[in-house]
Amino acid sequence: MDVIDLLIQQHREVEALFDACRAAKDDASRKELGIQLAEALTLHTTIEERWVYPAARRVVGEELIQDSMEEHGKMTELIAQMIRSRNDPDKLVALFGELEKVVKDHVTMEERDVLPQLGQKVTEQDLGMSCKDIVRTASEVRREEMQKLQGQANA
Repeated sequence: MDVIDLLIQQHREVEALFDACRAAKDDASRKELGIQLAEALTLHTTIEERWVYPAARRVVGEELIQDSMEEHGKMTELIAQMIRSRNDPDKLVALFGELEKVVKDHVTMEERDVLPQLGQKVTEQDLGMSCKDIVRTASEVRREEMQKLQGQANA
């Protein structure tokens, strides 16, 4: 699997998590799905920001990447709010909706404007490591970021 396939697969996994959040029957399930969603999005944004976007700037230009970075910032803030609000079911549901809109817009733009160009012009060599190594390293970063977010929520 190359990194483009990985990013598209992650998009589908996040969409499935949003579907599961909407279908959840109880607060405990929504809370658990919220954590899974936060972890999946944190992993995805880490991969994009550390490896994909630096190479993408050369191919698709600064403007698209800057827009994506701004969307990542919105996602990160909403994830932090979700973690802080995990014991408030109504607020959590509202935040799921806000986050889903940001993610849908991001995925649409990325799959339409960024990823097709990258798939033709960016190699693992351009990214600096293999897809497998990127996932392993990003998973370590995700754990650290989630611990930080949960620590902030508990403070």
